[in-house]
Amino acid sequence: MFGSLEKLKQRLLRPPHAYRPTTESFPDIDVQRIATDMRLAEKGEKRGRENLPQSDDLPYDAVENDIIELVGAAQKQSHDHLENQLAGFRQRLIDLDFESRFANIKAASTAGLSDLKAELQMGIDDLHGLRRDLKEAESWHRDFKDQNGLRRPCKKTTAIGTTLKWLFVVALVMAELVINGELLAKRNELGLVGGIVEALIFAILNVGVALMFALYGVREIAHRSIFRKFVGILAIAAYIGAAIAINLGLAHYREIAGTIATNGDEVMRRLLSAPFALNEFRSWILFFLGVMFSLFALIDGLSMRDTYPGYATVDHRLDEARANYRNKRQGLIGELSDVRSGYEDELADARADLSKQRTEHDAIVAHRSRLVGLFDAHQAQLERAANSLFRIYRDANIAVRTTPAPERFSRPYQLGRIGVQYFRDGEWNSDELQASIKDAQGDLDKMLVALGEQFEAALKQYRELDVLVPEAQ
Repeated sequence: MFGSLEKLKQRLLRPPHAYRPTTESFPDIDVQRIATDMRLAEKGEKRGRENLPQSDDLPYDAVENDIIELVGAAQKQSHDHLENQLAGFRQRLIDLDFESRFANIKAASTAGLSDLKAELQMGIDDLHGLRRDLKEAESWHRDFKDQNGLRRPCKKTTAIGTTLKWLFVVALVMAELVINGELLAKRNELGLVGGIVEALIFAILNVGVALMFALYGVREIAHRSIFRKFVGILAIAAYIGAAIAINLGLAHYREIAGTIATNGDEVMRRLLSAPFALNEFRSWILFFLGVMFSLFALIDGLSMRDTYPGYATVDHRLDEARANYRNKRQGLIGELSDVRSGYEDELADARADLSKQRTEHDAIVAHRSRLVGLFDAHQAQLERAANSLFRIYRDANIAVRTTPAPERFSRPYQLGRIGVQYFRDGEWNSDELQASIKDAQGDLDKMLVALGEQFEAALKQYRELDVLVPEAQ
């Protein structure tokens, strides 16, 4: 039983072909297995007992023809495999398509320079307009300073500073709102809510009027023109009058119970007849606090801009023109740099790809040559295997026969070689390919340098706009 299991195991593990396991493209055939499968020793001994083949037989007998047919089939199978491999190598060599790669490299190089020049021209067209605006803003700024005798720079406020100043205004309104609401709520028929609403109205009016005079009236006193100085003096007088009137009105209103709608006429009558006739000390406190908040708002408003009228507007226009020109130029330089970097990366990749493809080309050619050599060696192995099979059969035959063996039994079998041919039309010679790739890589290096020079030339033209603007001449 165990012997049967062992035989079954050997049959299951037996490979379904007559080749020895190997990693070679053309595996050697297993002589011993073939001899066993064909029963060469048994057939040789049987035919030898019958003195077959006869001593004078010239052609191969049936057993020998079976060996020749088997070896020939293995040779043909290997040759078919070789032909398929050679076709694959040829297709891989064709797919490398170096001509197209060289043409694409030249096209990319030319396109890179053209795109840089086109991007430069479009950028110059855009910058000319902005540079003209900047020149006009500079001229306006210079003329304004000359006309007004200004030798100092304009006072600038940062975005954070401006935000803080406006927050201070809001804080003034809120502080006055709280104070006015507290003092007005006790006499307002609507109570605390009514006092807060009315306090908010007075706070916004008080601070808003101070800001209006600070931004558009009082600063006129700093102007060199006598007339505009006089306007500034009038604005100061008007501000003083308005601040006193608003806060006196608030103080009189506090002393009258009710709301603005019911007591407005009485407040106006008291302001016209006896403006400083306040009966309560808390009303005087409300008046002085209101004037103080108004002065704070006036000072804060004056600090928001340069004290010289119009100077901040002219300076802001110049800063805006400079920012527009600077941002546009930086953006255009960035776009130029992106174009240059894109083409440089593409050309660098093409250069590396050429080296990679050349290595692959050499590997394909070397592998093809090696495979052809392996096939030649395989045919030699098939010939040796055929002679080994012949020897097994013939030795068994000679050992038992009584007549001399045929003369051919002493001659080795010669396997007809299959010549290997493959077309090289359209393929690159290794030396020519190496020279062409070297030239192409040299052209790539030159184009990379040309791209860098074109980029520097573009930057130079952008810089020249700062000192020369043809449209402005």
